[in-house]
Amino acid sequence: MKAARSLISLALVLAFSTPLLATPAEEIARGDAAWNRRAEGPPSGNASAGAIDEAIAAYEAAVAADSKNLEARWKLLRALYFQGEYLITDHDAKLAIYQRGRDLSDESRDLLFGKVGADERLGKEDPEKIAARVGGDPNSAPLYFWSAAHWGLWGRTRGKIAAARQGVAGKIRDFSQVTILIDDEMEGAGGHRVLGRLHSEAPKLPFVTGWVNRKTAISELELAVEMAPDDALNRLYLAEALLEHGKGRDDEATKILRDLVKKAPNPDYLIEEKDTIAKAKVLLDELDD
Repeated sequence: MKAARSLISLALVLAFSTPLLATPAEEIARGDAAWNRRAEGPPSGNASAGAIDEAIAAYEAAVAADSKNLEARWKLLRALYFQGEYLITDHDAKLAIYQRGRDLSDESRDLLFGKVGADERLGKEDPEKIAARVGGDPNSAPLYFWSAAHWGLWGRTRGKIAAARQGVAGKIRDFSQVTILIDDEMEGAGGHRVLGRLHSEAPKLPFVTGWVNRKTAISELELAVEMAPDDALNRLYLAEALLEHGKGRDDEATKILRDLVKKAPNPDYLIEEKDTIAKAKVLLDELDD
């Protein structure tokens, strides 16, 4: 009898002392809370490495608990993007982050294809067919958007010419178009912004990126500004494209930059917009010299 009571007591102790594993939803919520603190680094208003590290760890834990959780995957891609863009300065470290993001995005899209009853061959279809097949999943647009972002950042860090020869530009184009077809308003008209930036920045190489069109760059970025006029990055990219490719439109670009440097950063994107406004100021100063 005593032995039985001892076993029951031990079971109760273990039950109440062993921490329950968090569910994927709980880990995602923890990651989201940390993500929302990304501008709370010292001094006030600086990027918080601690918050981003916590967000990454939480999203990684959610993926470890449920490897097919697409929400955790695209949010992990988003957090890795922030880490690479605003917290890491070393070139090789940045490249490693974007390489990880590139690989994670490819794996995640394959999981998305499986979820909708397709296989990896869907990824070789044109953007219209892909969007029609996967667009019903609420995670599809952000997954394609952050896929485009990481492939683009990897290509930029690796080197534009080398990346273009490896077909990176074509991937970014297709991922952006899928994003636009599913949700052209997400991330401040992000699909149009990325597509316009691609056409503005990608090198034109015969038989490789001959489809790159500088007029498309301007029209896509103008559309992004029209759809999300308060997005600082839309305005900076348009100004840069006008200066580089818009013949006779330097005054228009300068006005965009002058208005942009007066902008109060969006508190929801404080770090991102502070960085964008600072870049606009540097460019404006160069034009004024």
